[in-house]
Amino acid sequence: MADRNTMQKEIIHQTLCGMGCHPTAAMVYGQVHQNHPTISRSTVYRVLSRMAEEGKILRLDLAGGDSRYDGETSPHSHVRCRRCGVMADLPSTPVEWPASGHGFLLEECAVMYRGLCPGCRRKAGV
Repeated sequence: MADRNTMQKEIIHQTLCGMGCHPTAAMVYGQVHQNHPTISRSTVYRVLSRMAEEGKILRLDLAGGDSRYDGETSPHSHVRCRRCGVMADLPSTPVEWPASGHGFLLEECAVMYRGLCPGCRRKAGV
């Protein structure tokens, strides 16, 4: 039988993947806590951070907001509603690397589109 830490990691990972909404750590904790109240907030935050560092999940660091997490690690892009903040996956598009990185060691590229989700479009009448 798996040890407690392994079981907690699996519960947190399955919860994240089942949410399908690019949740924050707080949102994942809320969902985990409903079914497994003995798993602490700090455990959820720590496990998500470690899984992101290990490449098992994606951490989407958004300016002016909490990081979001994505259980889908295959190459893809994201779209985020500028009004309500909802996010969705988009197919990956090829990105050409710049000739100069201005001294930076370029390691990755993440494409994020912004716009209005269907719900916010309806509310705005567009």
